[in-house]
Amino acid sequence: MAKAATPATKKVAAPRPKAPAKAAATKAAPARKPATVKAAKDHPIRDQIAATRDTIKSEASKKAASLKSEASTLTKQASTKARDAANKGKDKAAEAVGSLAKLLEDSAGTVDTKFGKQYGDYARSAATTVAGLATTLDKKDLDELAASTRDMVKKNPAIAVGAATVIGFVLARMLKGSSND
Repeated sequence: MAKAATPATKKVAAPRPKAPAKAAATKAAPARKPATVKAAKDHPIRDQIAATRDTIKSEASKKAASLKSEASTLTKQASTKARDAANKGKDKAAEAVGSLAKLLEDSAGTVDTKFGKQYGDYARSAATTVAGLATTLDKKDLDELAASTRDMVKKNPAIAVGAATVIGFVLARMLKGSSND
């Protein structure tokens, strides 16, 4: 007779661990429905966005054209005002140079008596040169003066620097003298 198995002698198998779940990527993707004309009509929001985008582009183009036009107008106005200010400055400079020439001419007599006729002649010669400069400033327009100045500076840079120094000194003295009054 065969022995019956008793619970103590019976071997119990340990529970087996489950296999890890397969990644979702391994599953086959569901088949998509083919696009139809009806599917394109089912997107009114997309159409509205496209229309809005086109409207924005159109308005931006109009605004850019308007801004360019305004910038051009402002540039012309600024150029006109700058030219007017330069003309006024040129007129004032011509007047100041003319006054300087008159001052030099008037002081030539004093130089004659204090230092001698030779030095008085230098003062008269300087007065004549300065008066010629004043006349040139009066007669020429800004473009001609700019061209003449460029040519003179290119030909004689050392003289240009010296003249600028003398002019600066004279103007500083004139301004200092007028501020004391």
